[in-house]
Amino acid sequence: MPYRCARMAGTAALALMVATAAESRPTTDKPIYAGPAAAPSWGPSMLGTVAVRVRADRFAASWGRALEDASRLPAMQRLIAPARSLTRPQQIAFVQRAVHANIHWISDATEWGQHDYWASAEQTLSHGAGDMEDRAIVKMQALRALGFDQRDLYITLARDRVGGPLTVLVVRYGGRYYVLDDTGGAPFLADTRRFEFQPILSFGWTGAWVHQKIGSPVAVVAASAAGAATSK
Repeated sequence: MPYRCARMAGTAALALMVATAAESRPTTDKPIYAGPAAAPSWGPSMLGTVAVRVRADRFAASWGRALEDASRLPAMQRLIAPARSLTRPQQIAFVQRAVHANIHWISDATEWGQHDYWASAEQTLSHGAGDMEDRAIVKMQALRALGFDQRDLYITLARDRVGGPLTVLVVRYGGRYYVLDDTGGAPFLADTRRFEFQPILSFGWTGAWVHQKIGSPVAVVAASAAGAATSK
């Protein structure tokens, strides 16, 4: 699928630009830039990274649609009904399977006539189709509807050494991070693919973060500021 490959490459380039912007001084022509240095307690610091808060104004409209509550939609209720009596890990695995069984892949150009459009869960469920961002958003809203703490759910732009750029849902549960990717395969623990999976930019209910390797200048400043904040 040439178009899909080109679009994924564009997503990766944008994510890398975001990570670079976090290490540079903000200017008025950069709508994505590092904010206060303190890494918030709910940021997804994983795989040897510190989650450094950023302002992601460029994604405001996209993320606004992603946050639209879908828990009371009949389509969402039907999707998650079989999972209500399952354990939390089983629910994570169920949602991964159910979304891929019910939402077939389609490009934004075909579906929306746009190069990159993040649909709300309601839009994707009503169409029965979406791309990797859209399916990740449905998974996020499905787990929220099942009672997961929304602060533990993240849409993450990442890079896989084998598969290339990708967008996934990351779920924090029991102090560990589960990755629900767009292959439809079983969720995996992030730390089991430490050398394959590289998080770059994450979005959550409490903010947006770039992932800086522990020991990098930005990460050191963020960790110091976070420590100072918690000691007050």
